Amino acid sequence: MTQRPRTAEVAALRAAPNVASAAAPTREQVRQAVLGMVERFLPHESADVDATWRIQIHGQGAYTVHVRDRACFVSQGAEAPADALLSADARTWVAVLTGHTDGIAAFTAGDLEVTGDLNLALRLETMFRPGPHSTRVVRTAQTNVRGLRIESTIAGFGTPVLLIHGLGASKVSFLPTFHALAHRHEVHAIDLPGFGKSDKPNPVGKRYSMPWMADVVHGYLVRNRIRQAYLVGNSMGGRIATEVALRHPRSVLGTVGLGPAVAFDEWQWAARVLRLVRGQWAALAPVPWRSEWIESGIRDLFHDPDSVPAANLRAATAEFQRELSDRSFRLALFACARSLATERAEGRHGFWARLRELDVPSYWIWGQSDRLVSARYADRVSSTLPGARVEVWERVGHVPQFEATDRTNQAILDFIAQVEAQRA
Repeated sequence: MTQRPRTAEVAALRAAPNVASAAAPTREQVRQAVLGMVERFLPHESADVDATWRIQIHGQGAYTVHVRDRACFVSQGAEAPADALLSADARTWVAVLTGHTDGIAAFTAGDLEVTGDLNLALRLETMFRPGPHSTRVVRTAQTNVRGLRIESTIAGFGTPVLLIHGLGASKVSFLPTFHALAHRHEVHAIDLPGFGKSDKPNPVGKRYSMPWMADVVHGYLVRNRIRQAYLVGNSMGGRIATEVALRHPRSVLGTVGLGPAVAFDEWQWAARVLRLVRGQWAALAPVPWRSEWIESGIRDLFHDPDSVPAANLRAATAEFQRELSDRSFRLALFACARSLATERAEGRHGFWARLRELDVPSYWIWGQSDRLVSARYADRVSSTLPGARVEVWERVGHVPQFEATDRTNQAILDFIAQVEAQRA
């Protein structure tokens, strides 16, 4: 049964001194703060949600939040199974619920641990009215583009910045960047079609090609009345950002690629074979995806995987294994991989010839230890685009936004500031 705290008790808690910075909140303060979520619930933000979250508070037990049919139920105790588990100490939870911080900031700082469905964990906070001390509002949006529902997380004010994730990932992979940029810009972290919580259509026709993906991203900008934006992409997301800039240059103020995919010269021999077959349908084969294989692949994304909190690696492994159980995700994954692998590098319509036509400011960052996209492409981009900013970072792998978070965030902000100054 749902328990609601008395309004006077909630008001007293909110009017109390900043418990996040003073003494640790009492068990009763925590209880009233969590149960008070019911009064802050926003039914219109939960139209498509039927899920359960477990809030684990160190030393004080668990609470369960269930949202269904545009209603919220909060109870003390742990109901199993939960779609997402969020764990933190009492001080962090009260800080989040009263608005002294938000869930993304707490996660980025390492104060909040998340397991289970990471996208649902991100969604939770967006279904409640911000706490009284909130300095920014994080919301979830559903945008219809070409008949597909594209989910995004949005926060901040200012010049729009769109974050585009890589192959097999989702908007969650950009949380550290989202947190930093939302202090100065209106930031949109999107789930590309086929990934995260966006629709996952079957890979027929030109679906999941890079031009198709670019047109979906551009459609997202149009539907959200964003006239111009900066695009920041990791891996495949970097390739898509470049494609948007080539196809729709008037909508793009600048692009930033983090370990950006390009046309892979070394795989052109295999590309000829792959173009003859629709290999994405192999995703329907019943392959056992072992967690140790997945974790090994995730560790290979980093120069030093031991620098990443073990809990985060476990969460990413579990998330990807859960996604692989969805045949639609597997089809999208294989189709995008095929598209990247079969792209023509040379010739009149090849990638490198087309890249010379890029007419918006661009910033390319590769990690010297990137095992997926070789840093040697930095030289070729530099020679193809003499006016571009191109860098290779030592002791960095394929995901700079996690391995060199502060440096990445500052580099993006500096690039945007430089372009804005030139536009002024």
